Amino acid sequence: MKILIAIPVYNEEAILAENVTKLYDFLKKNIADDWQIIIADNNSTDRTSDIGKDLEKNIGEIKYLHIPQKGKGRAIRAAWESNDAEVYVFMDADLATDLSALPALVAAVGRENYDLAAGARFHKDSKVNRSTLRKLISRIYRFILRMILGLKTKDAPCGFKAVNRAIVQNIIPQIKNNEWFFDTELVILAEKNNYRIKEIPVIWTEHKKIGRKSRVSFIKVSLGYLKEIWRLKKSHARN
Repeated sequence: MKILIAIPVYNEEAILAENVTKLYDFLKKNIADDWQIIIADNNSTDRTSDIGKDLEKNIGEIKYLHIPQKGKGRAIRAAWESNDAEVYVFMDADLATDLSALPALVAAVGRENYDLAAGARFHKDSKVNRSTLRKLISRIYRFILRMILGLKTKDAPCGFKAVNRAIVQNIIPQIKNNEWFFDTELVILAEKNNYRIKEIPVIWTEHKKIGRKSRVSFIKVSLGYLKEIWRLKKSHARN
């Protein structure tokens, strides 16, 4: 079984080498299948590209991929479409989701025949360390998704997902958003089209690393999410 793991990055010089090496070491010890890590770089302006290329040069299982435009979704899409696999994974570069959940995520798609597996911070067995404000906003967002779109999946935005080839071939081309909403839209479309989804309990920690600036305006992203939810609502109404 071939596993392709995408790490979307933009200006991550402070954490890239450490976290990709940590992922590599974990995979070596815990995943017996054939796997590849793809560093999908959204045209970073710091030393991310140099670090990514060095990792590619020194470790055979790592590939550096340059994407000339920004956009988390664009990076994931490009990485997943760059090579064939049975299981396609993506995770956020800060490794907020503890890697201990990765074998279960991969097994859900690769061996249990689910089409999509997603980390679920609201799962009863999950352990989450994040600010009270962000917990509240996440719950509001989950409520909005359920009320407006009827979404059953508990944690669509969690940056820790795996899909099979059918999702890459049939759902990814339908996704309109190439930014932060990309993987939420992925879950929405997969559920709407009756693909099998499994939610995986995770240990999730909000990281604040010295030298690493926030990549997003939380308010801007939240407003963008609401706009995208409304777009999908109108699209579903027309269909």
